[in-house]
Amino acid sequence: MAFNQIPREIRQSIFEWVICSPIDPPASPSVSQKGRRRLTEDVFWEGGIWQLPPQNPALSLLLVNKQFHTEVNYVLQHTPTDYHVDIMFVKGYGLWTTWSIPVLPRTQYIDSVHATFRLFEPTDDLDPRFRGSLSFRGGDGGPPSAVWSFYRLLTALLTNGPGYLGPEPLGRPCDLRPRYVVNKVVVNVLAPTDGAAHRSIVLGEEEENRVDARRFIDRSLHDASIAPEERLARYMTGELDHLLALSYHTMNYGMVLYEGVVDTIDFLVNGEEYKGFNMQELVREPEIAQWGARRLDVLRRRQRYRKWRRWLDGRRRRMKDGLELDDNRPVTYIM
Repeated sequence: MAFNQIPREIRQSIFEWVICSPIDPPASPSVSQKGRRRLTEDVFWEGGIWQLPPQNPALSLLLVNKQFHTEVNYVLQHTPTDYHVDIMFVKGYGLWTTWSIPVLPRTQYIDSVHATFRLFEPTDDLDPRFRGSLSFRGGDGGPPSAVWSFYRLLTALLTNGPGYLGPEPLGRPCDLRPRYVVNKVVVNVLAPTDGAAHRSIVLGEEEENRVDARRFIDRSLHDASIAPEERLARYMTGELDHLLALSYHTMNYGMVLYEGVVDTIDFLVNGEEYKGFNMQELVREPEIAQWGARRLDVLRRRQRYRKWRRWLDGRRRRMKDGLELDDNRPVTYIM
């Protein structure tokens, strides 16, 4: 029996399976380095994210014939906006993303994003252009540069949409504005399968015993008594904790997450619950201990914060109901 003679309901189910199933992730960095490009060339962001052009299995089906085009298009119109991204954490060589995008968002609302992290030691056959793009050394008065790569990994989803490969706007992180709203983000960190020891997930073998190399790096990242996947999950959740606390140092950078994530950001380790962030609970009036030293600065910052909170509370009520949003944030920054 020819495929087009199969009952339409069965064909639709097959099309749904082909289009919506996540693509097989690359077996290793070596086999997927060709064609990767930086998410951004802006020096502020350090350029630690390397993307492959997204693959869309529906495109070839749409071109078969008119009947297939009609039926596949029907599937696309009714496909939920659930996206998957495989992220290879290649020590010192960046975060390598591979997106599964069955259909682009039809509105500014995205149902869910599921991210899988896999840890890899770099191998000798990797292109030197990747080397040093993910550094955990302490910043000059700020966080390690790798922090900005993880931050941009999440915020690019809100500002650009899943798998975006276009030009990145230049500017400061606190200038970001969400164009998309995500209901739920799930991050699953898997145990490495590359056979490497992973004694440190950020330092090479030659650096591991150098005191100066370890000095400004979170010690837990090379604590071999903790499983490497748990070390990475601990690092990411710790940084997200700081960001969502809206402290004196993180306020301007955490705003965009409350403006763009509706329900939860959940972290798993090998598929088991590790830590969750309930955005609705966290957004309730955080205790901000430090506003600054100068009285006039404190007054202005509190005023900006109150103005932003009134706007944010209204925005989040509309986000919960999936309504059209006012994207004109009333303040550019608070701190």
